[in-house]
Amino acid sequence: MDRARTLPCPQPWRTTDGSANPAGSPSGAAASVSTEGADGLLLPTRPATLAAGVVLIVVGLLFAVPGGLLIAFGATLAVVAGVVLGLFGVLLFAAGVFALTRKQRDSGIVLTPEHVLLTWVRPVVRVPWATITEVRPLSLRMGRSKTALSQNYLGIAARDHGVTGDRMRKVAVRFGPDLVAAVPMRTLDLDQLVVLHALRYYHANPHARAELTGADAVRRVETRDLT
Repeated sequence: MDRARTLPCPQPWRTTDGSANPAGSPSGAAASVSTEGADGLLLPTRPATLAAGVVLIVVGLLFAVPGGLLIAFGATLAVVAGVVLGLFGVLLFAAGVFALTRKQRDSGIVLTPEHVLLTWVRPVVRVPWATITEVRPLSLRMGRSKTALSQNYLGIAARDHGVTGDRMRKVAVRFGPDLVAAVPMRTLDLDQLVVLHALRYYHANPHARAELTGADAVRRVETRDLT
């Protein structure tokens, strides 16, 4: 029996008929990582797809090549347009290369003894455990009907409202004034209940955070020993 199913599913993450509302079909696993100068437990995000990186590179070339031709053979106005097209194309091309080559293993929520790191954003967001007041399941219904589909989010409430920055905070406050982050669970490559209960466990048990630097935390997540 999959012990992940024994973890309690909160009401916000249930459908109207009372069943658990899934967030995709995650296939990743927790891991010990060293990132941003700290060792911690990685709860990974879904890796960027190969197709997305290839599309960015192709579109970038479609802009960059005509831009280069305009710069080489065009009149004054054409050169200006070529520069704009060329810069836009180079940016898209670089984004595609980055998507294909960046290290995926460190992308996600990283729990360290001192902080919760959100590493898929730049600059990386660091939320000290000491400022977190609650880890809260959230749901957003995609329509007015009671039977409309809903998406699950993980909310982090904190005393320091500026700890995640204005951009992330603006999204989070739509769910509640004390929230500093609202993470869409469909972006994570781990069972949503495991993610929720892992954060809640280490928030409620400060003495256990020392194990986040090693294999004990990975084993705890794998065995679902989080309640």
